[in-house]
Amino acid sequence: MSGLSSLVSHRNGAISLLRLSFSKFGCFSRVWFSSGAVKTSKRDDSASHQAFGVSGFDMEKSIYNILTIDRWGSLNHMDYRQARLRPVHGKLALKFLKWVVKQPGLETDHIVQLVCITTHILVRARMYDPAKHILKELSLMSGKSSFVFGALMTTYRLCNSNPSVYDILIRVYLREGMIQDSLEIFRLMGLYGFNPSVYTCNAILGSIVKSGEDVSVWSFLKEMLKRKICPDVATFNILINVLCAEGSFEKSSYLMQKMEKSGYAPTIVTYNTVLHWYCKKGRFKAAIELLDHMKSKGVDADVCTYNMLIHDLCRSNRSAKGYLLLRDMRKRMIHPNEVTYNTLINGFSNEGKVLIASQLLNEMLSFGLSPNHVTFNALIDGHISEGNYKEALKMFYMMEAKGLTPSEVSYGVLLDGLCKNAEFDLARGFYMRMKRNGVCVGRITYTGMVDGLCKNGFLDEAVVLLNEMSKDGIDPDIVTYSALISGFCKVGRFKTAKEIVCRIYRVGLSPNGIIYSTLIYNCCRMGCLKEAIRIYEAMILEGHTRDHFTFNVLVTSLCKAGKVAEAKEFMRCMTSDGILPNTVSFDCLINGYGNSGEGLKAFSVFDEMTKVGHHPTFFTYGSLLKGLCKGGHLREAEKFLKSLHAVPAAVDTVMYNTLLTAMCKSGNLAKAVSLFGEMVQRSILPDSYTYTSLISGLCRKGKTVIAILFAKEAEARGNVLPNKVMYTCFVDGMFKAGQWKAGIYFREQMDNLGHTPDIVTTNAMIDGYSRMGKIEKTNDLLPEMGNQNGGPNLTTYNILLHGYSKRKDVSTSFLLYRSIILNGILPDKLTCHSLVLGICESNMLEIGLKILKAFICRGVEVDRYTFNMLISKCCANGEINWAFDLVKVMTSLGISLDKDTCDAMVSVLNRNHRFQESRMVLHEMSKQGISPESRKYIGLINGLCRVGDIKTAFVVREEMIAHKICPPNVAESAMVRALAKCGKADEATLLLRFMLKMKLVPTIASFTTLMHLFCKNGNVIEALELRVVMSNCGLKLDLVSYNVLITGLCAKGDMALAFELYEEMKGDGFLANATTYKALISGLLSRETAFSMADIILKDLLARGFITSMSLSQDSHRTLKMAMEKLKALQSNKKD
Repeated sequence: MSGLSSLVSHRNGAISLLRLSFSKFGCFSRVWFSSGAVKTSKRDDSASHQAFGVSGFDMEKSIYNILTIDRWGSLNHMDYRQARLRPVHGKLALKFLKWVVKQPGLETDHIVQLVCITTHILVRARMYDPAKHILKELSLMSGKSSFVFGALMTTYRLCNSNPSVYDILIRVYLREGMIQDSLEIFRLMGLYGFNPSVYTCNAILGSIVKSGEDVSVWSFLKEMLKRKICPDVATFNILINVLCAEGSFEKSSYLMQKMEKSGYAPTIVTYNTVLHWYCKKGRFKAAIELLDHMKSKGVDADVCTYNMLIHDLCRSNRSAKGYLLLRDMRKRMIHPNEVTYNTLINGFSNEGKVLIASQLLNEMLSFGLSPNHVTFNALIDGHISEGNYKEALKMFYMMEAKGLTPSEVSYGVLLDGLCKNAEFDLARGFYMRMKRNGVCVGRITYTGMVDGLCKNGFLDEAVVLLNEMSKDGIDPDIVTYSALISGFCKVGRFKTAKEIVCRIYRVGLSPNGIIYSTLIYNCCRMGCLKEAIRIYEAMILEGHTRDHFTFNVLVTSLCKAGKVAEAKEFMRCMTSDGILPNTVSFDCLINGYGNSGEGLKAFSVFDEMTKVGHHPTFFTYGSLLKGLCKGGHLREAEKFLKSLHAVPAAVDTVMYNTLLTAMCKSGNLAKAVSLFGEMVQRSILPDSYTYTSLISGLCRKGKTVIAILFAKEAEARGNVLPNKVMYTCFVDGMFKAGQWKAGIYFREQMDNLGHTPDIVTTNAMIDGYSRMGKIEKTNDLLPEMGNQNGGPNLTTYNILLHGYSKRKDVSTSFLLYRSIILNGILPDKLTCHSLVLGICESNMLEIGLKILKAFICRGVEVDRYTFNMLISKCCANGEINWAFDLVKVMTSLGISLDKDTCDAMVSVLNRNHRFQESRMVLHEMSKQGISPESRKYIGLINGLCRVGDIKTAFVVREEMIAHKICPPNVAESAMVRALAKCGKADEATLLLRFMLKMKLVPTIASFTTLMHLFCKNGNVIEALELRVVMSNCGLKLDLVSYNVLITGLCAKGDMALAFELYEEMKGDGFLANATTYKALISGLLSRETAFSMADIILKDLLARGFITSMSLSQDSHRTLKMAMEKLKALQSNKKD
């Protein structure tokens, strides 16, 4: 029948003999599994048609002969009816069907009709398997279940068939997983008055439960009852299973009671079903109670019942409870069998309790039960998991002694364990033994051996074994390749791992998610973040599902690389793709913000974490505290730590150490000591790190002697032992204090105590010499570093580079940089900064820019401080275009401008009258959240007014107010001053009056600048009027204001009012300066007649030390001239 569908296309002929050859069949008794509502023919079945004068048996024989010799045409002349059909009739029908479908020119309708008639014959002949096969082909050929049902219904009465044909059709659909089609047949049967048997209905119910499709079991049950199909025990068992799976044990108990009331006594299957679910849901107490209930109902639990319970307990890692059940079996006189013991032995072995499992083996033997392969394999696996391969070997040999031939599984488990324990000689021996004994070495065994070799670092041997595997005709699968890739990645041979990936593609396989995750993890571990991202993108393109492990690895790596914003964005993208971050994901991001000192952002992520229902861990709290500490928010960190005392087990030594270390680094030793005392009071014992942090803090603060005394006292109490870190702190502290001889002494003490100084200690000494300006002394230390972990490291070179750069020794700096490259050390941002620093200090700016470009091209990270240094130097040298080029490079590298950079640029741009560019820089600062100083805006306004661009100056003033750079009155006052400075007195006065109208108080400086303009223009009266306005605004004159007015009055010749202001100034507590005295003396000298107030100023000049007492005896005019010359000289010296 397999070729039936291919013959459907031959449609050119007709087949009239089909309708004649199977035209009349007698009725037959109903089969056992169906009931039908269609009435059968009432013809006399006992009569036989005697058209040819032969009996029924003879007619059957003649048909058989005709079929045998292929005389099909003779069938057209026969008209007979049999009372019953036997298998021979079904075989004849099948043979006929096979012959017909091979004929050319058949139409689909004819084939379908023939198939349906043949099916009816087969069912009547009780040949159910061929009938199922034909119905399966028919369902595949037609597609729709309603069509198949209609076709069968069309030929139903013609063949005097039985409804059981539809039962079989339903079961065919169920076997193919076509539940909706089986339900459709069930519905159509109801429309035609047929009912399937309860057994078929049970099959439908069972299939619905297994498939998990959105079809209600209860709806189907309701339909069954509606059509008066009585459920049986099997039906109830299915329903009870459904309820138990949902956890509705109360309803299942009620249904069992309903069974009993309806006359259906629960069977052992019913109880076993409930017991299974009790165990699976962890309700073992209820399971034991149900066992007792079974006994009271006269249903005895058998060994299968107990085996099932023990299996569920062992699977839930409760093998001890399972053993108690075994003892209960013996009390009930139920004898455990091999399955019972094997289940328990396997359970205890999986839980790591191999000793108990071995005792169970002995007990099993004592009861005369024979252990089998399952028993020994479980014990071998258990011993291997514990790392006890010797006991595993004993079990292996015992298995052989019992006459059991080790299987591939036995050898595989043993070989896997031997390889993992690096017993490769033994493993090789058993491997060869397998081959000698003809035991097939399968893919799983090979993979286990390859994995063991890789995990122990024998990668080349693993590759050899892989080649042997291929020679034996066993193709490595993706798991084998995954083990190899993991091994090569672990030792850093990433190139080889990539070659294996290429090999995977060559053999027609594709890397799975585990391989991609392994590659991504190891790329991140090696710091190749860009490569990891590329592999991740390839993983997505291949259609692999992303898991939380890969997700968290990438988030962690991005955070470690300082790209926390990218990690946050990556998490957002993953969330939008349907992968919700878990607790670990949030912890990674919070820790990232914590490491970068962005405490506020860390708390923002923490709020998001708790909002979605994730619970913080001690690691979460630690990261939050670290973020506050690294960000310098120590007061908030202290409050946060206190609040954590209310959270159980949240505060430990590590939490205190985090805050205590931060306090020490900030120089707040008093608070650090207070925290130390608080730890002791709260019974949180300080550890070695706590003491070392305090000692380091004291040394950093220059209190090395106190640190030494503290260490000695702690050592005497047994709280801390002398260690390398402690003595390194002493060495570092002494060198930073300039006590290099004492530092050398402590270094020698380290040697005496057996603490070999490491590279950190030596670096501390080099740094100390560099700070003291004695960098030449480091030449004696460098040879000693050859024995300390491979010689100088990057930190050493960076310290030396910085020291020589400070001394402007560029040639030595370049020699050091050359040593870094030759030694294979990758430079970092500090290397770049130190090298550029020396070049800038030596005024070789152009070379510094080229060096910066070279570092960027080589992929070395350049920090903001290096850019700021170069930009400031460019600005100082007037190379503003170079500065802007550097800003563009910064932006392209994702480095944002900071306040220092922008301020330097704005100052230079304002000086060079490049006001539009200055304004652009100020705008960029505002966009990035940097608040420029108000004086930068004021300088821009002054410059714009100076060049006559008053309109733009007013716009800048509005920007100052809008961006809240300063209060509105300060911004308006700046505009008044700018207008006054460029000589626009009327506009300045108008703006000042507008300010007063708007109830904005101008600054004293704005009044002073406008007074100066009026005085300069000879309008002293207007300047004095401004003084009245100042007084009305609640402002008083300052020294500059007094000087402006006094100078103006003196220039106007009104000396009386000038001296009146002078006396008022002294009354207000202001001391006259050189400008005041020069203005008054100049006014007095310009007068042709003597002025009575000259004596006052001479006395004040004498009191201030500008003239001597002998000068008073001379002519006052001459004395005033001498004082004037001295005041000019004094001002000139100050300018110089």
